[in-house]
Amino acid sequence: MKAVKKEYPTHLRVVKGLKDRSEIIERLVDTAWGFACTALWNTSIFSNKEIEEAKSQIRELLVNSKKAEKAYSVFCQRVLLARQYLNNNPGKYVPLPTIWLNKDNPFGFAGTKEWYDNIRALRSSLPTYKAELKAFSEAILEMKEDASEKNFEYWKNYFIGRKAPGLLSLFLQTIARQQFGL
Repeated sequence: MKAVKKEYPTHLRVVKGLKDRSEIIERLVDTAWGFACTALWNTSIFSNKEIEEAKSQIRELLVNSKKAEKAYSVFCQRVLLARQYLNNNPGKYVPLPTIWLNKDNPFGFAGTKEWYDNIRALRSSLPTYKAELKAFSEAILEMKEDASEKNFEYWKNYFIGRKAPGLLSLFLQTIARQQFGL
């Protein structure tokens, strides 16, 4: 008797670019977390568990978006808007990252959506409105990918030229965190 070999359809597939996308997402997550931590919690020290959960929430946001790079830019702009709110309201504070980043918390990151939507609406009439917020996310990502003196000088001078000392200071702090793994 001859054994009959039954063939089963395979459900595993090779998806081109998936590894590259995964690496891009992780770079964006690390950059976004380092920036958010610097912008909102610069004087705090968190447990590894808190950091990993916060990064997981950022990762979920990026993975669920159509374009991770755009979602990263929007994330950074919304963090900057939250920072601006905190600077203008001294009695306000930001809770733990996992609480603030929780997508169901209307007083956290989720609450910045309306602020961002207002800026986006204004940009339809004034394309350069608050362009430095968008540029900031580009600056820190570019420095993460190529921490050259040339890039550093370019972005430092960009924020000086825009007369944005707050963003310049935050840029310098964020780059220090990136360079020294703080």
